[in-house]
Amino acid sequence: MQDKKSLREFQTQLAEKLKSAQGARGVASKLGFLAGGRHWLVDLDQVNEVVTVSGLTEAPWVHDWFVGVASVRGVLYGCTDLAAFLGLAEPMPPGETRLLLVHPKFGVNAALRIEQALGLRALADLRREPRALAGEPWEVAHWRDADEQAWIEISMRNLVALPSFLEAGL
Repeated sequence: MQDKKSLREFQTQLAEKLKSAQGARGVASKLGFLAGGRHWLVDLDQVNEVVTVSGLTEAPWVHDWFVGVASVRGVLYGCTDLAAFLGLAEPMPPGETRLLLVHPKFGVNAALRIEQALGLRALADLRREPRALAGEPWEVAHWRDADEQAWIEISMRNLVALPSFLEAGL
């Protein structure tokens, strides 16, 4: 238990240091993550944290993309497999799960199941791509890095406000 507490404290301290360093330098950074084989970006102020849980409690009569409920430090989160929700892949199999916790300011206890957190990406190192007119309401921007890897920046506010996201039941 001590190891988990130490890891939690480390994560909290790291997040605080990253936010203060970002503000001090004026460098815009986004959190990068992998879901459905694609690379995504999200503003740090739109997520609470990234956690790994040993498993999820399944819920009956829900869409296959709603993969269950997780308790993180006593708070229950409804967990959506992002890739499955977007139709990019089948839901990941049960087991150890990485969750991107949506910031509580959006009024939903939601978490996105992702494949991997990729750390911070400085926008200065990315090139903005023209956005298609028919983009999704949760897409903020499209980017490319020096290796020509495509990144999609999402708005957590717009994603969790979608009626289809909020209606997990069948």
